[in-house]
Amino acid sequence: MLWSSLIAVILLLIAVYLAGFKQTSFLLRTALVFLFVSVCVGAVLWQSRLERKAADLASLKVPNQTRPDGYITSDQCRSCHPSQYSSWHASFHRTMTQVPSPESVKGDFNHVTLKEGNKTYHLERREDQFLVEMVDPNWIREQTAKLEDYEAGRIGKPLPPIGEPPRIQLPISLLTGSHHMQAYWVPGKDGNAQFDFPFTYLFELQRWVPRATVFIEDPRAERGQQVWNIGCIDCHATAGQPRLKENRFYDTRVGELGIACEACHGPGAEHVKANSDPSRRLALHLKRKGDPTIINPARLSHDRSSQICGRCHSVNTALDEAARMENGIAFTPGQDLRTNVNIRTYPKDLEMRRGSFWNDGMIRVSGREFIGLAKSPCYLRGDMSCLSCHSMHQSSPTNQLAVKMESNEACYQCHRTFEKKLAEHSHHAAGSSGTLCYNCHMPYTTYGLLKGLRSHQISSPSVDMSVETGRPNACNACHLDKTLQWTATKLNDWFKVSTKELSTENKTLAASVLWTLQGDAGQRALMGWHMGWSPAKQISEDNWFAPYLANLMEDPYPAVRLIAARSLKRLPGFERFDYDYLGSPDELNLAGRKVMDAWAKQPRHQEKSSVLLDSQGRVDVQQMQELLKKRNNRVMVLME
Repeated sequence: MLWSSLIAVILLLIAVYLAGFKQTSFLLRTALVFLFVSVCVGAVLWQSRLERKAADLASLKVPNQTRPDGYITSDQCRSCHPSQYSSWHASFHRTMTQVPSPESVKGDFNHVTLKEGNKTYHLERREDQFLVEMVDPNWIREQTAKLEDYEAGRIGKPLPPIGEPPRIQLPISLLTGSHHMQAYWVPGKDGNAQFDFPFTYLFELQRWVPRATVFIEDPRAERGQQVWNIGCIDCHATAGQPRLKENRFYDTRVGELGIACEACHGPGAEHVKANSDPSRRLALHLKRKGDPTIINPARLSHDRSSQICGRCHSVNTALDEAARMENGIAFTPGQDLRTNVNIRTYPKDLEMRRGSFWNDGMIRVSGREFIGLAKSPCYLRGDMSCLSCHSMHQSSPTNQLAVKMESNEACYQCHRTFEKKLAEHSHHAAGSSGTLCYNCHMPYTTYGLLKGLRSHQISSPSVDMSVETGRPNACNACHLDKTLQWTATKLNDWFKVSTKELSTENKTLAASVLWTLQGDAGQRALMGWHMGWSPAKQISEDNWFAPYLANLMEDPYPAVRLIAARSLKRLPGFERFDYDYLGSPDELNLAGRKVMDAWAKQPRHQEKSSVLLDSQGRVDVQQMQELLKKRNNRVMVLME
């Protein structure tokens, strides 16, 4: 702005001079000279201020965005690949991890005070810096380390009493996320360690919430201190190297913050150097051949290209953890991922017990889609890959689905014969949601980001599977008012799929009712989400959902409560229902009773025993309570 003003004044002076500077009045000449000098001085001061702010931001000790082995950052790609750079730049992959700026920070830092238990945090913004006043995370780290040393016997003498924790004001140094929510990090004093700020800004509600309340994890557990350099760097940055030294000192390096070009195409230094010769670029273009100096995932085999995505979109652990802590996971695109990590495709240990997998080994949490794909017949016996449906550069940033891949065209690529007999095959009316291939073969049985997500393990509906694993099948996830017996009959009539003998409950009560009242926290979250899903609302007649959503709005897991409240507000008469999912137990109970009272005043509902509606059209509360006594209350930690 100041530079444009300076240019305007210079042009004005030139015009006046050409018109005859001496002919103008002394007062006008003086004013013009004063204006010129003022703007020049202002421009110099403004530039100095910008340099000071840049220096301040540089001093935040964020991980170093330069590292060896040929990484050069995405800025080097822009001049030759402007359209690809632009589409990537608009994606949520790029903004996975960012440095703070007025454009990137979405949270409210306008003198906000936050409280969680007996802890208080004060947020404020000073020009382009975002600050939080809190208990010193370095002190927390030191106390935790002392306790660990004491418990391990490395310290013989008793620990001294812990005094009043010191408070400190720190700048936000990194932020994670830009789609649904945003998490923030503050710098530590030991190298460039990044500690979590324990609140998340939730876009949906436009408010700060404790970070633990947006995930399904044990609500009774105390959340420990998180360190970005260890827990997030592998998948929230490109080619991250934690570089943990002695005394918990971090000298972390990344190829680039966020998921950038080199995460998918590999190190680019050799490619840039080779193509500094225009004749080489022209020759490759005319020959229409790939460039051996860079990886193009589309030119790889279906498994190697998918492994590039699987590097982050799977449950995996480094084969050499010590090497990972020093130099990161050594995988680069084009390699066999399995030579660097152990991909957990069917764990029978901690991950399963906590809930990341259904008990038949199907993944049930978001961000791990490669595991589902790798178990699908289309991948195992065909050439299906992540790129069969997804694209970074020809897609919407929201879901990265390529053109037409939100339709049956995704499946018709290999199954074109079904196009003309779709209604016959699906046994649903043409044009209905039941004729969308993925509604039956990729239902919403994955949980993450406070919603249901499509399974990426392609399968067919099975009642036996639902009984054995508790995983909703596609039929009952849409027909929420139907029993498993109803589904078993349909599958047998249509596809000759037999089912084992079912229990009385599975013969008489809707599967959704049982999953909502008796299921674990992950099942309850999925049912709460499905009650807000348009096809299920339409097909199942949503006038009986309110009592079940009222129950979920008192769930022990905050994330389940939030999902239920969202679905409730999509029901007629509840659009403006006032509810805080972080309210006290008494407030949550009062909200539940208000929902029931409001629902009772709505027009009488028809009897429907499968969803506990009696002859009066009212829910059988006593039977609902009896079913609740059988709720699966196991501790859930869904590692998204």
